[in-house]
Amino acid sequence: MTAKPPLRIGLIGAGAIGAWHARIVAERRDAVLAGVCDSDAGRASVLAARYGAKPFVDAADLFADAALDGVIIASPERVHGEHARFAAAAGVPMLIEKPVAPDPAGVEAVRAVTEGAGVAVMAGHVERFEIGSAGLKAAVEQGVCGQVVTIAARRQFVAADTPRFKGLSTTLRILGVHDFDLVSWVHPVPVIEVYAAAGRGRVFAETGLDDHVVTTLRFADGAVGLVESAWTLPRPYGVFTSPAGWSPAGNNRLDVFGSTGMVSNDMSLRSQQLVAFDEVEGFRAAGIRHQPILHGKVTGALAEEVAAFIAMIADRTPPLVGLDDALRAVRLTEAAEASLASGLPVRLD
Repeated sequence: MTAKPPLRIGLIGAGAIGAWHARIVAERRDAVLAGVCDSDAGRASVLAARYGAKPFVDAADLFADAALDGVIIASPERVHGEHARFAAAAGVPMLIEKPVAPDPAGVEAVRAVTEGAGVAVMAGHVERFEIGSAGLKAAVEQGVCGQVVTIAARRQFVAADTPRFKGLSTTLRILGVHDFDLVSWVHPVPVIEVYAAAGRGRVFAETGLDDHVVTTLRFADGAVGLVESAWTLPRPYGVFTSPAGWSPAGNNRLDVFGSTGMVSNDMSLRSQQLVAFDEVEGFRAAGIRHQPILHGKVTGALAEEVAAFIAMIADRTPPLVGLDDALRAVRLTEAAEASLASGLPVRLD
C-alpha cells in the first residue's frame, strides 16, 4: 500500500501560540508546515525558515501559492473572520484559535461563510484536550459528585504577560473564554444570567486590561458558576531566561461541588509545574501543562488539539470542538463584558 503524502498545513499568525503550532506540525510525520503568514514580514520569515516553510505577508497569497490541505488561524481575534473567509474560498479546513471571533456576530459570520463553502472548522479551545479537564468531565458525567451545585474555575497569570495584548484584546477574551468554555462543557446546561466585576490596578493602568475579573453564572437548573480571570501572580513567577523552553506558570484550577461529593482538577502552582532557583534570577516557576517537551518533541494538550485537527482533515470527521461550542463561550464572554460595563447582571435568552 502506498503511503499517503503528508498533509500540507498553513499557519496564519507567527506570535507566541502560532510558534507552538508551527513546531507541533513540523514534528509530525503525517503533516508538513507548508507556509507561515504574518503581517510582520520579519516574524513570518524567521518562523518559516525554522521549519522549512514559505513565508507570506498576505493571507491571499498563502492560499494561492501553498496548496494547503488545512490551515491554523492564530492571528488576533479581530481578523479571524477575514482569514476564515480566505480559507473558505480556497476550500481549506481550518483550526481557529480561541476566541473564534470577538463577538457572537463574528462567530456566526464564520459559520455562514464556512457552511456555505462546505468547509470544516475546529475551534481551538485547548483545555478540552487537557487530561485533568477531560477526567473531571468524565467523573461528573459518571455521577461522582451527584447533582452539580457549584462549578468554580480560576485562571491566574503574571502581569508580565500583559503588554503584548495591549490594545488587542481583553482579560475576559484572553483568559475568561477558556473557562466559560470549560464550565459549559463540564455542565452543559444553559446559562440564564451573568454578572461580572473587575478589580483594576497596575495592569489596567498600563495596558487597559482588567487585573482581576470575577464572573458569576446562574444556570437554568439552579447551579451556580464562578469564573476568576486574573493577572495577579507575583512577577517572579513569570520572569526568567532559562531553562530553555519554559513558559510562565499559571495558578489555575477547576472544582465541581455537587449534592453528594466534589471533583477537582488542580492546575495550580502546587502541581503540574516546574520550579527553579538560582543566585541570579531567584525563584522561577513554569507551566508544563499545554506543551511539555518530552524527548525533544512537544506533547500535551496543544499537540493533542493539533492531532485532532489533522485527524478531522484526514478522516473527514466532524470537529471535536465546533462552532456551537465557540459561540457559547463567546456569548458568555460578551455577556460578562456587558455586565462589567453596566455594573448590572445580564440576562440571557
